[in-house]
Amino acid sequence: MLSAAGPRFTGADQRQPLRDALSRYGELTPTQTAGRMFAMACVSLEVTQRCNLDCTLCYLSDRAETVKDVPLPVLVSRIKMIESHYGPGTSIQISGGDPTLRKIEDLEALCRTIRAQGMRSCLMTNGIKATRDMLSRLAAAGLDDVAFHVDLTQERAGYPTEESLNAVREAYIARAQGLGLRILFNTTLYKDNIGELAALSAFFRRHATRLALVSFQMQADTGRGVLRQRDSVLSRERVIETLSEGFGLALDFDAVSVGHSACNRYTSVLVAGDSVVSPLSNGPLIGDTIAALSAQDSRAGGNLDIARRAMALARHNPRLALRLLAEGGRWLWRLRHGLWRSRGRIGRMSILIHDFMDAQSLDRGRCESCVFMVATANGPLSMCVHNAERDTHIFAPSRIETADGPQWWNPATGTVGIAAVEMPAPAEMPLKRLKGRLRAREMASRRAGGETR
Repeated sequence: MLSAAGPRFTGADQRQPLRDALSRYGELTPTQTAGRMFAMACVSLEVTQRCNLDCTLCYLSDRAETVKDVPLPVLVSRIKMIESHYGPGTSIQISGGDPTLRKIEDLEALCRTIRAQGMRSCLMTNGIKATRDMLSRLAAAGLDDVAFHVDLTQERAGYPTEESLNAVREAYIARAQGLGLRILFNTTLYKDNIGELAALSAFFRRHATRLALVSFQMQADTGRGVLRQRDSVLSRERVIETLSEGFGLALDFDAVSVGHSACNRYTSVLVAGDSVVSPLSNGPLIGDTIAALSAQDSRAGGNLDIARRAMALARHNPRLALRLLAEGGRWLWRLRHGLWRSRGRIGRMSILIHDFMDAQSLDRGRCESCVFMVATANGPLSMCVHNAERDTHIFAPSRIETADGPQWWNPATGTVGIAAVEMPAPAEMPLKRLKGRLRAREMASRRAGGETR
């Protein structure tokens, strides 16, 4: 079991543990951004295990929804723990389940706390309950990003294809636009929608001026979903080829690294009208820029905002800044026809491919050099490890400070006591709170025993 929490680094440079891990496994290449430009890409803060969808591919466990919502004081302490590990500028994903099932006041409090700690917040949601009013209130409370997860695995009634789901995506964009939020989209890829990926990426390209990032998560055999092993039709090579077709450009996913190469592949595009260019095509310049940026202000943990980075680079490395300006001029020249049609508007969009591991096939090197963590009762933990061992972690009691001193909050009951409590056995749980394969097994067991409840 690979359940050791991520190390807490108390030295001057909070990027060092990640950098060391990537180096151990041969991933600290000249174009590696992890451990250089940031101490951690993002940390998931799971505020509920409840969800209003039942996806055919789901990372939640069969019994996840029997867990009570984590109390606000525990979540606040986990936010502070994230800052202590990775420093200011770290991105925290407010997730679940679906976080919009929590009270809006709780979500506002979390956004304010994250902002006060000098970190970024992102609401990860299927969008069903994320109304314009909710997003407006959260933006006012300090929310930075909203990421909508929309795809065929969610089996939304009346939407049989990814193309039909574009109506949902456009509605979500309209809800979030103009609120000062970066808008992101997540898509799970599997055999039944890989054939629509080119058309879907063309849709995202058309909306590039309104979207900051699109991520594509390849099917993994983990969680409670009824779909299990990945079909051979779905490969990383086919995903890259199909995305290139949809964006109308040979996308280079090797120019920049974001963590382990077997886990994450990253690229970026600039779009103006029907013109598309890659800002990552100049390899030597990219390598020199990463080296220069990674040297900036190590005591801030490496998570600096873009404006501050640009100003520092121009001040300390004017030659490199001039090279970047010249490269920018070449981008504009290649976009010139599209600029005319788009009235000068340019969209910059990041594209990510996530290749999560199967629960029974965890690789130690990938886990130890993970850039996507989950905040747990025992510290940060790799997302793939957390998904493989979810029940162990979501049922773990959390220390909570009370007027009578430190006590333990029990996730199974939602009660606070002086002793830690083990998670209940399935037979002790109401059948309506079980899902997936565990529900089927428990129903069969209770029928065999003549139990009717």
